[in-house]
Amino acid sequence: MFELISADAGSGVASEQLELDGADIASGQVINSSTLAVGSHTVQYIVTDLAGNEQADSVSFTVAKPLAKGAPGKPVLSDNNGRDTGLKDGSYTVTMNLWHGNNGTEFKLYENGVLINTKRLTDMSPGAQSVATAITGKTNGKYTYTCELTNVYGTTSCAPLVVAVKDANPGKAVLSSDNWDGDGQFKVMMNMWWGTNATEYRLYENGQLIEAKALSESTPGAQSAVSTITGKAKGTYAYRCELVNAAGVTSSESITVVVKK
Repeated sequence: MFELISADAGSGVASEQLELDGADIASGQVINSSTLAVGSHTVQYIVTDLAGNEQADSVSFTVAKPLAKGAPGKPVLSDNNGRDTGLKDGSYTVTMNLWHGNNGTEFKLYENGVLINTKRLTDMSPGAQSVATAITGKTNGKYTYTCELTNVYGTTSCAPLVVAVKDANPGKAVLSSDNWDGDGQFKVMMNMWWGTNATEYRLYENGQLIEAKALSESTPGAQSAVSTITGKAKGTYAYRCELVNAAGVTSSESITVVVKK
């Protein structure tokens, strides 16, 4: 509803007229917008002085089609898995969007049927609604997300969203050595050029763990480590390393180092 009140025209006014869409209305008259047609409307105020001079001003407004009351519109889920780094490493965001329609007042997100996020929402129907949920620490596998939007009229579910994680484990390292003279004093170098980072490096010699080091993470940047080997007797030595993070372990290929003297 709205009330239309004419201004005080003051002395020297012969007549004043208030119109809505060209039809006379009274100052102070209360009009229910539901009685007006959907679309644009104009209120005009016309004042005529004693000399017959006329002055007019107007303002326009729009009556929108009311949204039928009912359950929320259908939400849509999306994710950014792999878009930021190129790696589907188990850290991503799942976003719910309701582009237009009856709003929800509560949002629920489920992962593989288990509720993982609940949020109260403000109803601004028919405007859009959006909720972003950060997901971290997922191991390799597939995860199905579903959601619900609820208001006093009911609950609407979204279509399932399946997110595949395949790069949660560390990238694969490459080993090399500088055993140029075969004297039993050399270095074994580990390089992981690009991929999901590890938090630990482990070096094995002939199947036995001989060194472990903590690594700093900066996915998807490179990682490296150097192990210094001394006092090796003549013989053949096989070296292999593992890169470890919370999701799992990735082993390198083995290299062989021959000590001749």
